[in-house]
Amino acid sequence: MKLHKKLLASAITAMAAVMMVGPASAAEKMRIALDTNPTHVRNLGVELFIEELKKRTGNHFDIELYPSGQLFRDRDIPRALRQNSVEMGVPGTWQLDASEPNAALLSLPMFYGVEPSKVIGLMDGDLGQFLNKKFEERLRVKIPGPWMLLGMQNTFGVSQPIDYQTYKGKKIRYPGGTGNAARVNKLGGVGILVPWPDVPLAMSQGVMDGLLTTYESSRSSKLMDSGMKFGFEDNNQLNQYVPMIRQNFWDAQPANIQKAILEAWDVAVKWQRDKALGAQEEAKKELIANGLQVIVPTTAQIDAARAELMTIQDGLIKDMKIDPDVAQQAYNNLKASGVKF
Repeated sequence: MKLHKKLLASAITAMAAVMMVGPASAAEKMRIALDTNPTHVRNLGVELFIEELKKRTGNHFDIELYPSGQLFRDRDIPRALRQNSVEMGVPGTWQLDASEPNAALLSLPMFYGVEPSKVIGLMDGDLGQFLNKKFEERLRVKIPGPWMLLGMQNTFGVSQPIDYQTYKGKKIRYPGGTGNAARVNKLGGVGILVPWPDVPLAMSQGVMDGLLTTYESSRSSKLMDSGMKFGFEDNNQLNQYVPMIRQNFWDAQPANIQKAILEAWDVAVKWQRDKALGAQEEAKKELIANGLQVIVPTTAQIDAARAELMTIQDGLIKDMKIDPDVAQQAYNNLKASGVKF
């Protein structure tokens, strides 16, 4: 009887130990969804983030990275975060204006053709902080630090060259965002929305005459193999990616883990930004070497196109419900930096 009691007591003690240690020691799942392929500069930056996070947290997380839209496309990230279907995403700003109208700010005509350093300076300042706060409030997410870069978005032609003279009537794929569509249509094109994973097939099937994308994205997705032959370097928008962590996932982490996430992101984003800008130049050289024909408009032509596009800006701000005071501040800052309107 005494032996039975001792065995029972030992069993209870062992079960209690398992109950106490098991959940605490189990790695917490952290799913990260991207819709670009593993060689893309965004993916490389996120992989570095994961590496740095593991250095700081050991086995605290079981991190799963899903590239190429395997889990969710960028446009679906806000919904997936709200539904607890993913812990983190890094969607482009152009995919977010349906959820937070002010995300469309960067797609407004005043940013057309503006050099990257000026845009980055604004986004790393008060303007970026304003947008981050809006994203966090509206989407219930934590923004862990500065945005990642993709680079300047340009216009590319499939079977025929595209420039300001030949733009009219061309079916131009845009990646999302009301501002992107409005710019294409104002310049005389016909904007068609095609998600990034579907672009190669749509291009090879003749769905589009041209598309808005970057040199690096064109290279990493081998778009020349799908028929892309021409580039028009109009610098129509600086594309950036916003890191988003599900708020309830973030809140559940102890302070030391939150600190580790912020530190890991800081290391990764600094590396990724340098890599992104360099990758665009490398990609451009490689594409040209493979036969891409690039037309570079003059500064005067870009300024004239911006002036034409500015005639629709007030209407866009109203229709897209962008905060007019913030838009005015951005305009004032750009004008002060030398941008011509």
